[in-house]
Amino acid sequence: MPVIRITDTTMDRLKQWAVPLEDTPDDAIRKVLDAAEQHLKCILTKKEEPIYIETTRPIHKSRLPNGQMIPQSAYNQAVMEALYELGGRAQAQDVLDVVEKNMKDLLTDIDYQELSSGSIRWEKNAHWARFKLVRAGLLKSNSPQGLWELSSMGLQQIESRVKDA
Repeated sequence: MPVIRITDTTMDRLKQWAVPLEDTPDDAIRKVLDAAEQHLKCILTKKEEPIYIETTRPIHKSRLPNGQMIPQSAYNQAVMEALYELGGRAQAQDVLDVVEKNMKDLLTDIDYQELSSGSIRWEKNAHWARFKLVRAGLLKSNSPQGLWELSSMGLQQIESRVKDA
């Protein structure tokens, strides 16, 4: 079996595609390659279909089957990029506006569905992304209510992604 060495930054990005304690790095790489191949097919055939990543997560009765909505990791990236675009800190609604604008080609009717809680599905997923990013130390946990803010670690990570792109 070949050995591949990757940077810590690349490994952190790869982890966003993995289901914790279930997926191996090989599984995450396979998901990224599947998404890239699907994206390339869309470009070559000029289809305007969103890219959905199939995961190995079990289907919960109250959730949509895998592949019918955008993976949570896409929201993590979108929130980080929106905050970076807004100068590192912004009101939650301003961040959500930028996330929606940046993800408009991916969001479907399913993502705009109203949930039983009254929330819109994609907005709920963006809020979950914020929660996970705070727990990962990429967003500040002590920001005033309603304000989302990149931590120094989050700023460093998004700047390295922007530089690598």
